[in-house]
Amino acid sequence: MHAMLMGALGAAGLAVLLYFFEYSSINRAAAERAARKHVKKVDIDGSERSRLRNLGWFCLILPAIGAGLGWLLGW
Repeated sequence: MHAMLMGALGAAGLAVLLYFFEYSSINRAAAERAARKHVKKVDIDGSERSRLRNLGWFCLILPAIGAGLGWLLGW
């Protein structure tokens, strides 16, 4: 397999895992906050929403970075 493709696929897998764990961590914190306030559901606040949005943009460019690194290290 070509080194750029391997780097891009590896980085895409890492991006999916990173976003999944961050999303589940934020949801767990929201559930704990709901239990503390004795309500059924609490939405994520603005800072958590912006954290997910920024991480999403990073996860979108991560495969390109992985492809570049694969190309550089594949020589």
